[in-house]
Amino acid sequence: MKKRLRKKLHKGEFRELGFSFDAKFKADTEMAVVEEWLQELAGLLNDHSLEMGGGWNSHVCGGFITRERGSVTPEDREIVRQWFDEHGQNLETIAVGELRDAWYGW
Repeated sequence: MKKRLRKKLHKGEFRELGFSFDAKFKADTEMAVVEEWLQELAGLLNDHSLEMGGGWNSHVCGGFITRERGSVTPEDREIVRQWFDEHGQNLETIAVGELRDAWYGW
């Protein structure tokens, strides 16, 4: 495959990595607390040039975290995992996935 096509298709040396996460809030967590948690998470991601796609409701939040351009590093994943550990007082469970291909890793 030619380099131009590999770049366009995010293959080979142009592959981009990301990771998933799933968080479940305790049943008695108020929606305002969930929204504040999401705002703080958005601030952390913004500070590290990371982006998140996914969804949430009153008790479940999940998504896939990527870099604005390029791949997420193991250090980025560890920063987010540590943040979850520090801000998890209202969480019942949290799972952070391994790095995988952001375009074809599903």
